[in-house]
Amino acid sequence: MMFSLPSITFLAAIPSVYAWGQLGHQTIGLIAQSYLLPNTIEKVQFYLNDTTPTYMGNIATWADSYRYLPEGAFSYGYHFIDSEDAPPPDSCKIEYPGDCPPEGCIVSAIANYFIGDITQPLHTEGYGAGGNDVAVSFLGKATNLHAAWDTAIPNRMLNTTKPGFLEALGWANNLAANVNAGKFKHDVKSWIKHHDIKGDGPAESATQWARDSNKLVCSYVLEDGPKTMNNTEIGGKYYEDSIDIVEMQIAKGGIRLAAWLNMIFEGETGF
Repeated sequence: MMFSLPSITFLAAIPSVYAWGQLGHQTIGLIAQSYLLPNTIEKVQFYLNDTTPTYMGNIATWADSYRYLPEGAFSYGYHFIDSEDAPPPDSCKIEYPGDCPPEGCIVSAIANYFIGDITQPLHTEGYGAGGNDVAVSFLGKATNLHAAWDTAIPNRMLNTTKPGFLEALGWANNLAANVNAGKFKHDVKSWIKHHDIKGDGPAESATQWARDSNKLVCSYVLEDGPKTMNNTEIGGKYYEDSIDIVEMQIAKGGIRLAAWLNMIFEGETGF
């Protein structure tokens, strides 16, 4: 598998505007850089032309705008895969390559582009455009289920409506502490067990990650069914019960990104 210099930039970019939002992207990038091996750090900083202490966080939202530019329009579909099965919670099943259109999807693009998006459960669900068509209210404000998971829920977790870099850095440090010696310590090996950059490995790895996220759609995100959730308030118990899932998925995205970059530059995950 050959990786071009733009591909490495995309790996670090951790897009998109509709996956976790700015806070989630920056946090995933900052978590990832905490676990890069020395040679990986050197290479990534070289390709990003950034040796500042937050070099991965600085580039984390780049693809948010890139896909809306004429030259970046090709990448729009690389942010998700739509499972074409029965509406959740009746079925949560990713079939690859069947669920991936000819122009590509997040699974086919993982080898050369995106990592972070795939941990947002609704980026692996086709129903209602990944929950964009499921109208909900969050703390009294009208939104949709996808946007709530992207932005409203994470922002509320950090008690902010306009998160800045300091919020992302603080959250990254907190989640890294839970990876090192807290509630995620014993989960890391399972998060990266599918890392394989050789041959068909990237697509197979990404398929497993997509299935991992898609299971959460049935087990929690749309557990009550989209029709039941439509036009409901999700700022109470639903929000409270989502916190552990969001923390796990953000941490998982950072660890997987770090392990993937380490595999490319060092031949090992570093974990």
